Amino acid sequence: MKRIILFVLVLALSASLSGCFLDPAENLYAIPKQPEEYYELQKAIEEAMPEGTTYCTPTSGDNQQAVQLADLDGDGSDETIVFLKTAAGSLTVCIFSRRDGAYRLLASLESAGSSFDHVEYVQIDGEPGNELVFGRLISDQVAQTLSVYALRGDTAQELLTANYSEYIMADLDADGNRDLVLLRADTEQSGVAEYYHWQEGQLVRAREAGMTTPVTAVKRIITGRMCQEVPAVFVASEYGEGMIVTDIFALRHGEFCNLTLADGNNTGVETVRDYYVYSTDIDDDGLIELPRLIALPELEDDETSKNRSLICWYNLLPSGTEQVKCLTYHSYSGGWYLIVPQRWAQTLAVTRVAVSSTTLGFRFQLVSDGKTTALFTLCAVSKDDTKRLAEEPGWEKLAENGNTVYLCSLEKGAAAEGLNVGTLQTMFRFIRVDWKTGETE
Repeated sequence: MKRIILFVLVLALSASLSGCFLDPAENLYAIPKQPEEYYELQKAIEEAMPEGTTYCTPTSGDNQQAVQLADLDGDGSDETIVFLKTAAGSLTVCIFSRRDGAYRLLASLESAGSSFDHVEYVQIDGEPGNELVFGRLISDQVAQTLSVYALRGDTAQELLTANYSEYIMADLDADGNRDLVLLRADTEQSGVAEYYHWQEGQLVRAREAGMTTPVTAVKRIITGRMCQEVPAVFVASEYGEGMIVTDIFALRHGEFCNLTLADGNNTGVETVRDYYVYSTDIDDDGLIELPRLIALPELEDDETSKNRSLICWYNLLPSGTEQVKCLTYHSYSGGWYLIVPQRWAQTLAVTRVAVSSTTLGFRFQLVSDGKTTALFTLCAVSKDDTKRLAEEPGWEKLAENGNTVYLCSLEKGAAAEGLNVGTLQTMFRFIRVDWKTGETE
């Protein structure tokens, strides 16, 4: 992975580490001296900053430093990229290269805008080095502007400038280079996706594809394979009241299209107890599965069985057909889920039951011909309560996470379904949380 780091911090760290074992003891209390290279770069940056110019850090993404490093020309040495804002309010990107022991300003890219948005360094044209991709926020009333530059010799060549609301890089044509999928507003009813890929020495814009929703409704964008050998971009958006719909953008027969709209597929899913259900690789097979809710039977004599659902996870094939992968019962508030047999899809009911004076558990049972057969009960308790509950007959440990222990108790119908503690342990999973967004996957 390319190192994109704050230059000053790295140099300060290296300076503080070097010489610590050689200097007299009293020097350990002195302020570390920066190497000459640091002062040379600082001087070069100051000379490129007119009076009133300030550093301007990007506001989103992984690269949010004002001074960054990346190998733009592919010579094995990093260029220094500095993000600035002038006194007049314009934005400037300065690219420095160190040649013959001195820093030299190679390019100063000035453009309109109030702040930098997202910055990436990616391989687009197949040539040595990475291309510089950055977005700029113009104003609250104007869409953001995306710029793509390549360093050719000592010249920064502009490859693309386009307006956007959201964008993501993905290799949809599997040629080893990153392509650009850009989302922007079209009408009040829906947005559009534009696809750019490298062809015949330039970034070529393919025919755009429509979105199901306005671009303002987008909640999450991920990339992955929708099926073997078919990479895609998955755009999840809020749709109507309490619904999430996923647009799937990919190449079919070489044409960029929205597979959700092209085949009239039902890729929408309702929310589960106020949690949005997003597409994800639920079974860790390297493919992105889409979710669909299946309502569970309700028991007339138990209000806690109402409004519960299974999630059916499936892959959408380019032909428009669906391949069901698994069924799950998710407890988003509890942070766990169970992979359940597909034969339970129409007969599983879930209720809440008291397992102690202070703890409620989930009871899983099958409903058939008006009869209810209990399978097992699952509950979460603190480690302090585990010993007390485990002393009661029938409770076994499933898993633990931090200070929480998950226990299960097999009921009368478990044996007929081939259930034991071992099988329940293989069915039990923790819900993953995206460390960047804090959202569940």
